[in-house]
Amino acid sequence: MPAIRRRTLLATAAATTLAAPNLRAQTRPEKLVYIGENQGGWKRALMEEVAPAFEKATGIKIEFTMLPVDAWRARLKAELGAGSTGIDIAQWSVGMAGWMSPHVLDHNEVVAKIAQRDPDFAWDDFLGGSKVAATYDGKLSGIPYRITTGIMVYQKEILAKAGFATFPTTFAEFEKAAMAVNSPPDRFAFGVMGKQGSGLYTSIASWLYSAGGKLVDFKTGEIFINAPEAVLALQFLGDLVVKNKLAPPEVTTWEYDEIIAGGQRDRFVMGQTFAPYMTLMNDPVNSKIPGRWAGAVVPGHTAASQSRTWIDGHFMAVPKYSKNADWAIDFIRMACSKQWQLRSMERGNAPPRGSVLRNPEMAAKLGWPPIAAQAIETGVPTPAHPVWDTLELSLRTGVSEVLLGQKTAKAALDAVAADWQRGLRRAGIGRG
Repeated sequence: MPAIRRRTLLATAAATTLAAPNLRAQTRPEKLVYIGENQGGWKRALMEEVAPAFEKATGIKIEFTMLPVDAWRARLKAELGAGSTGIDIAQWSVGMAGWMSPHVLDHNEVVAKIAQRDPDFAWDDFLGGSKVAATYDGKLSGIPYRITTGIMVYQKEILAKAGFATFPTTFAEFEKAAMAVNSPPDRFAFGVMGKQGSGLYTSIASWLYSAGGKLVDFKTGEIFINAPEAVLALQFLGDLVVKNKLAPPEVTTWEYDEIIAGGQRDRFVMGQTFAPYMTLMNDPVNSKIPGRWAGAVVPGHTAASQSRTWIDGHFMAVPKYSKNADWAIDFIRMACSKQWQLRSMERGNAPPRGSVLRNPEMAAKLGWPPIAAQAIETGVPTPAHPVWDTLELSLRTGVSEVLLGQKTAKAALDAVAADWQRGLRRAGIGRG
């Protein structure tokens, strides 16, 4: 980052952070305690640049405690469940909303305070899907900082040589293109995270939602996972891998690192994955084919307008119990501002702001941001109900059985639905 640009950013941040000091009723603390998760490098700008700029502007140090996933969730559950005042800013992800929401402020009120202090914050700039993902049971429970979503990555030149000037927009077109570019054993048509692990939900979700499928109604207990739309989606995915052999045989061992490496090694032509992974696949240092990967939204079932994908992400929230809420709100305001969100994307983040994702410079440099913006607008958040963790384990088993050729989609999803009925009943959902 050019020195002059960074100085300008720091000066602007300092000015906005110190604006309207009369709106803060609380005494300035020495520090704010931030509890978050330590996976991935996307928080570098937050910790290495935003926090020092905030400290310079206010004299308040941000004390980060960044933990592995399980420890992070356990720490928040324990402290917030006890009403502890020891956390000022809590980072949470979509799947945690069910148990986090009761412990944090109503962030519609937080947004109103931010707008009063900083009219340029522009809440309307946050993509609609990111706000949906930050909301649980009608309550806005955090301010979006990072929103991940699924897109298609593809080698444009290979598709063009096969007669496809644009990326396929329907399932049938996708299958046709895949058959045309499949060239085993060195390069296959399709890459997907097929390991029976945490990434497997993202591998089926886009096809399911684009086919018009749903998961479950957590209020009534009605289950849709074995409805015709869901069966169609999973069978389509299974046929790509098993019947038509359009994916590398090792995809059932692939998760996050493996699909990136597969793209870098030219192992497939089209892949479904996390939007920012496209940057890594185009990395001139680690990729055999840097610059060849382009991005597109996932295909719809029979029309492009049916395209839907999953969205997930991380949010910053102020716990109800913090004694420094006003100052915590100021830090969130700064971290989620347009200028710092743009900087965070340069350092690996996937911001929720439309203006940042559609920034022409970033679009030209990275390729995926405007595609992600389009996907996020209509994306479906990962379920946030506390029972989802249990249900997802069953879904992983069913999807894996289909990708391994052990069951048809109908048989696998019928078994998943039966297991979900038991899980929902144990959770007290759908009784009576």
